[in-house]
Amino acid sequence: MNTAAGLVRPGRPVGHLFELRGWVTAGETVTVHIGGSEAEVRRHDTGTEPPGTTGLLIRTPDPVPTGRHEVVVRAANGDALTGAVVEVGRFGDEEPLRLYEIDTPKHGDNPQGDVVFVRGWVLLDSRAPSLVEVLVDGGEPVRARTRLPRPDVADHLPDFPDAGVSGFEARVPIDLPAGEDRALSVRIRVRGELSGEWTSEAREVVLSNPAAEDSDVALAAQLADRTRKALARPRGGTDPRHVLVFTHSLAVGGGQLWLQELLDRLATRHGWRITVVTQLDGELRADCEAHGIDVHLTSPYRVHDVASYEGHIAELAQFARGTDASVALVNTLGAFPGADAAIRAGLPTAWVLHESFDLNDFSYQNWGPAGLLPPVRERWVSTLREADRLLFVADATREMFLPFSTPARCRTIRYGTPMVTYGGQVSERDRRAARRKLGIPEDTTLLLNVGVLEPRKGQGLLISAMDRVRRAHPGIRLSIVGHHPSPYGLALAEFTERTGLRDWVDLVPIQRDPAPWFEAADLFVNSSDVESLPRSILEAVCCGLPVVASDVFGAREMIADGHSGWLFEPNDADALTVALLRALDTPADRRRAIAANAYEKLHGWLDPAGYAAEYADVLTELVKERG
Repeated sequence: MNTAAGLVRPGRPVGHLFELRGWVTAGETVTVHIGGSEAEVRRHDTGTEPPGTTGLLIRTPDPVPTGRHEVVVRAANGDALTGAVVEVGRFGDEEPLRLYEIDTPKHGDNPQGDVVFVRGWVLLDSRAPSLVEVLVDGGEPVRARTRLPRPDVADHLPDFPDAGVSGFEARVPIDLPAGEDRALSVRIRVRGELSGEWTSEAREVVLSNPAAEDSDVALAAQLADRTRKALARPRGGTDPRHVLVFTHSLAVGGGQLWLQELLDRLATRHGWRITVVTQLDGELRADCEAHGIDVHLTSPYRVHDVASYEGHIAELAQFARGTDASVALVNTLGAFPGADAAIRAGLPTAWVLHESFDLNDFSYQNWGPAGLLPPVRERWVSTLREADRLLFVADATREMFLPFSTPARCRTIRYGTPMVTYGGQVSERDRRAARRKLGIPEDTTLLLNVGVLEPRKGQGLLISAMDRVRRAHPGIRLSIVGHHPSPYGLALAEFTERTGLRDWVDLVPIQRDPAPWFEAADLFVNSSDVESLPRSILEAVCCGLPVVASDVFGAREMIADGHSGWLFEPNDADALTVALLRALDTPADRRRAIAANAYEKLHGWLDPAGYAAEYADVLTELVKERG
């Protein structure tokens, strides 16, 4: 007898995990494939099967992506007996299909500190969502950082193109004094391009912010007093043109390159003698030494226990007093031990804060969930209050830190870029030459993003937007200059492959000199969710590139939406897509006018000679104030 089989076709779309019913000739064995995967099959009579047949229950072993999938029933010899097409998707006004996991916090957790860290992954109708918001106890939603690497999800869901970048995370600072607990509810709200919105059930947690140990408070006071007595003896003569600089690193990075350019100009054009103290060595040390700048390498700042912190501060303060420096300059918020040491050594201190982070958030990212021990954190906050000047590159960052100082001590000094020499335009000849050098066809519309690949730069979101933008503009190409083999970089490379975007997206290794890319591009995109004053935007403006940028801190001080560029809300793939389409649909002559408006607005402070002169004035002013 020939084997026969049948399937009961569902009358509506089904979910990612679904069951089908069918039948097969009694006594026969069959296999069932859904797409390229073999399904689970077991006998299950319902009483509705044709005479002489056995009922079948067919189940998907793993989630199946949204779309139409062929189901094929095969006999033991491999012959196809029957088949059907099943649609995976939503029916009517149902909520979107979702696959997700909130890794942390779990229900009933008791996290420590003053930040709730929420991490997980989510796919909405098979794709990474446009927006993920974290809701803590009914407060204002906090946009999560999305498109984060999840290789574990990609391994589990190999047929879902976005699985490898389905991760999200958010840090929600809570105003919780040390020694107190608070019960909180945590939910996520998710939105997709075409999927609508979905909100998870609440998870209840209790956040506990540990109180300071009395022994730590007493030890901090005792050791600080000992340091104060050791530094009390009279100091020898000082050089009014010698500045002692504390920084976090001499490796290549945005804040480090800014400092290097500043120090070079202070040394060569303003006659300052400079000594740099750094906890991390790097290739920029050679640049320092080439300009006669002394470099002192110290160990990483020891902030994790009171005794080590106070001991290191005493050593740094003694070193500061052992020089004849008359003023100190501290670079970056995380270098606060250098500021503390300089202040205790009696040096007037200017502290440059590039970071636009809430202190709780910054502490969590740099020193873990529990942050700093209360006595060490108190020194951090006190040092902000005691510094003679807090210097910022954006007014928005200045506003953020005003509560820790006074308006008179806080000043914005925007930095410039050596690329000011382009004068707001690139000649057509130089543009063609750059394109030949980089292998960019003349008829390609080149979008450019420059920045080391890292989650806060939002390059994963930008690649997702390209999947939609290239459908309206097939001749477009995106070059992201800053790739390196980090987990994030590797995940974005895989994401580009899995989504079929290789012909539209290039991940270019980090370039010490990205100028040819600026010369070749048609449009610049900054997709970061945290920035103070993005130098890459300044460089783009200098080269006459119109700019699309996330509306964060210093970006909005440079770009006026629709007049000198286009702005969009950060961490929102839909908003980024719309902004790109607005820019690309703008006629070329209007785009050039918008780029010219940006240069006209900014050119007054784009020359780095200007900010170097301002810093020289600030340092001189501090020396004179102390007499």
